[in-house]
Amino acid sequence: MGSRSRDIRILLPPSKCGLQMSAAMTGRQQAALERLIRIAQADTGQSRRTAEFLLSWWNASNCGGFDLTTLWGVDTQIAVDMVTVFALVAGCHRYPDDLGYGEEFRRIVHAWRPALQRDFETRTADFHNTGFIHR
Repeated sequence: MGSRSRDIRILLPPSKCGLQMSAAMTGRQQAALERLIRIAQADTGQSRRTAEFLLSWWNASNCGGFDLTTLWGVDTQIAVDMVTVFALVAGCHRYPDDLGYGEEFRRIVHAWRPALQRDFETRTADFHNTGFIHR
């Protein structure tokens, strides 16, 4: 496993390998991520596939993983943006919320996983009603 980690680091720019720089995002990565977010917020087959990709980063255990063969069903530019964001995820070690995209991802969940959002809201309300959270 150790050699595998080193192999990934070889593929990433040196600035993406250090802890201090791990949250950094290049302009190209930011543009790719924001294009994918816009696509995922629409209502097309490409949007569904893009949402699946993004939500697998946000919370794969609840939102579902991403089948790499899904790349076969998206336009080339979307696939290129997915590869760019994949490299971002590998290098930054952060969730989208930590990068300032929490609200955008919640909108994607609302559009593509409404039952999950309702379940989360119910569990949150139950948690608040039990008195565990004091304000």
